[in-house]
Amino acid sequence: MDRPVAIPRVAAARRPEPAVLPLWLRTVIIACCMIEAFCFAAPMLGLGSARTASVMLGGFWAPLVGDGVGLYPGQGVAMFLTYGLLHSGPLHLAMNMISLAAVGRELVRMIGSARMALTYLLSQIAAGMVFAWMEPDAGPMVGASGAVFGLAGALVGYAAITLRRRHRPMTPLVRAVALILGLNVALTLLMPSIAWQAHLGGGVAGLVLGLIFALIPRR
Repeated sequence: MDRPVAIPRVAAARRPEPAVLPLWLRTVIIACCMIEAFCFAAPMLGLGSARTASVMLGGFWAPLVGDGVGLYPGQGVAMFLTYGLLHSGPLHLAMNMISLAAVGRELVRMIGSARMALTYLLSQIAAGMVFAWMEPDAGPMVGASGAVFGLAGALVGYAAITLRRRHRPMTPLVRAVALILGLNVALTLLMPSIAWQAHLGGGVAGLVLGLIFALIPRR
């Protein structure tokens, strides 16, 4: 009696799993939203000075870089971390958080969560430093856009090296860079209060880190 022949199963093609935002990035987004929600609702709660107080305590004040005396000890150092959590209003917040989620979802596929966190931190610090260097008497400056531009710069730098290694066309990358630069110029013209110096500092820092990460593979 013939034995039944086992028919091998063809494994179904697996679709790439969608990238999930790292926990640290989700925490940053939630913190920014909660702070803005509190500042927005504060006047209805009889706390009309909440936004002013948050900017005074957590905003970036260029004169404090160096020998400036802040409202509390260490403010000149702490502000490099706190200013990115504050925003000037719901529209400012929405623009940055949507951009942060979109860029972060793509970048984490390329360089991983730890490297992306380092890029975010260093880009935010670089954004503040360049702002203070170019506008030494200015302030306050708030918003996560310097760090967002840092992540975008890292994505561009990493993708440029990767595409070159794989001998793929650079046209899509050039278009993406042109779009980012065009958007930055347009926003600067439409909203003169935007700190383009911070965008520049964060973008350059992120670009350099992206190039470095592309040349040094993850272990």
